[in-house]
Amino acid sequence: MSGTEAFPRPHAGLPRCCVGLIAVLCGCLASAISFADESFPGNHSVNSPPAIDIQRGGHTRSDKLLSRGPMSVGGGDACFEIGDRTEQHDKRRGAHGRPTLLLPIMTVCVGLIAAVDDIGWSGHEASGDHAKSLGHWVKAEQDYAMAVGILDRTINKEVNQDLAALLNKLGMARFMLNDFTGAETVLRRALTIYTATRGAEDLRVADTLDLLAGALFEQQQERALAGPLFFRAWIIRKGALVPDHPAIADSLHHVAISLYSDNLSLAMPLFLRAKEIRERVFGHDHPLVAISLSAMARMYEAHNRRDLAIPLYQDALRIQEKVFGPSASEALQARDYLDMAYREKPNHDGDPNARE
Repeated sequence: MSGTEAFPRPHAGLPRCCVGLIAVLCGCLASAISFADESFPGNHSVNSPPAIDIQRGGHTRSDKLLSRGPMSVGGGDACFEIGDRTEQHDKRRGAHGRPTLLLPIMTVCVGLIAAVDDIGWSGHEASGDHAKSLGHWVKAEQDYAMAVGILDRTINKEVNQDLAALLNKLGMARFMLNDFTGAETVLRRALTIYTATRGAEDLRVADTLDLLAGALFEQQQERALAGPLFFRAWIIRKGALVPDHPAIADSLHHVAISLYSDNLSLAMPLFLRAKEIRERVFGHDHPLVAISLSAMARMYEAHNRRDLAIPLYQDALRIQEKVFGPSASEALQARDYLDMAYREKPNHDGDPNARE
């Protein structure tokens, strides 16, 4: 399955409802790439947006080596589902008291490689995985950084795919700690390794591009680079996966927000296609469908179409209450968005607080 939603805090120059980013990382496969070995029904076409040249900054930043926490591990694969940082990590409020909006979803799986020894890099990786599963991101970041530091001393570090997988995990942890520049640094390294060893069209490259784009999008000075990278990840996934694959939906969602937030006629078909995929794969009452509904509603709000946004917010709230319960953070956030839309939408008598 894919992850849960997140939309962003406001930034200058973009509509209030369509800016910022959080990565929600999840996967369910037996390799180090997201969804690569699964198949899904259907065969729907998607019209590609105009071609976009990929831009990449040439700068890098220093990595850091932290902590220790040995634990043995036997190998396998690790897939992540990271919760919504809106409730758990960002208690700040956006304009008009609305919770900060976070952009949704990124999907990725990374491999757990068989242990070198009981106290080596794989032990630190396993300790980091355990801390991640408990939501202890500081500890996870420290353990992943220690594992990276050990592998970084190997002679083949520039082409070591084990190192690339760990760099992606470290990037995820740093993202969750709001260390976006630190996440960018290690994700650039992972991208370089995967591109050199697996080729530019590999799904591991697509997953890393998606993660890197998320880190760039959260940095004001780097945001212009995020959209083209999201787009490139989408193109790779389209070429490698079936049309109704959940990872395709994730990419459609990212591209709509990062490239077309100012153009409803381009963004909405992508949102609708993502929603259609999620309904087909997961069912009509799945939280990912609520994510699509909420994203479309916020896009409509950004373009002053609250009359179209409110029914979508209502559907999203119904799903979140059904799945998580009326008191869950997901339902409370959905209700907050709906209430704010009602308050900001004038009625015929000029009372902005009245519901129709």
